[in-house]
Amino acid sequence: MQVTTLIPAYKTKYIVELLTGLMTQTLKPQKVIVSDDSPDGVFGALLQSPQMELARRKLQIEVHTGPRAGAYENFKHLLRLWDGSTELVHLLLDDDILYPDFYLRHLMAHASCRSPSSISARWCTNERGQPVEGMPIPKNVWFSNDRIVLLEASLLFSSTLPDCTNWLGEFSNCVMRKEAADLLFSPQFAGVSYEGLWDLGAFLAASLIGPVAYIQDRLGAFRAGGEGHSAQLLGKHMKAAHLAYAALSLGAVRLERLSPDSARKGYAGLHQALLDRYTAEPDVAPFIPVLGRLAAGEAEAEAEFLLLWEQFLRSHKF
Repeated sequence: MQVTTLIPAYKTKYIVELLTGLMTQTLKPQKVIVSDDSPDGVFGALLQSPQMELARRKLQIEVHTGPRAGAYENFKHLLRLWDGSTELVHLLLDDDILYPDFYLRHLMAHASCRSPSSISARWCTNERGQPVEGMPIPKNVWFSNDRIVLLEASLLFSSTLPDCTNWLGEFSNCVMRKEAADLLFSPQFAGVSYEGLWDLGAFLAASLIGPVAYIQDRLGAFRAGGEGHSAQLLGKHMKAAHLAYAALSLGAVRLERLSPDSARKGYAGLHQALLDRYTAEPDVAPFIPVLGRLAAGEAEAEAEFLLLWEQFLRSHKF
């Protein structure tokens, strides 16, 4: 069983840490495909420089020019370049951190069960890569004696959407089979796009294929702060991430994977979050009264939200 690493490259700031994380793996990926979306191709140029010769010797690296049409388009470009050439695939963002046993443990998980994807626990770190906190993993998962826990769709939907909590993480701590990777080309539930929460949406969608293998070991880290989207509360990505929880909940209700009561709980939490953070933002403010009406169970509010959501996604290129 082999895995390909896909790197949607943009920032060069952490390239040494990124390559070190791959070179020090106890089980290295079969190949590494880089799609260079950086300005003027600076990432690819640095990767081809003499100081990166050791990484090029230790890793089978392919470098391709990226589509330069946004981060998610780069994800899809990489998946097309991979095209199922190995049984497993891993999207590794250029500022995230891998610990040495990441691939070994994920391949062990996939060898033990036929799961569409495996997800490992991870730390959140400061910009220097120092762990500062873990994820809010549900107690019935985290306190399990099993190192690998198979998570059914019912648990994943109910433990994320009502409280608007993505305790699962990002693509960087997930290894997928092709059937899960293919879901990234159509990020929607029952016709409702969940752009903005592509990772959580993909994890939930994968659980509809089969149980997701959750690895209890913290095998990597998400770098908070710095230049990442998560540090820019008023940026389009964080706005979309907030709103996409409502879209995910709406789609999940349509799929009968989330109860209307649980969805209303999520809408109420989002309503308050938008009031606290985005009342002065013209692209988000119109959603605030609509979320309030969704939380109150008004049927007409669903169509209003979908219209606003479609307009928001059209006006913001991701």
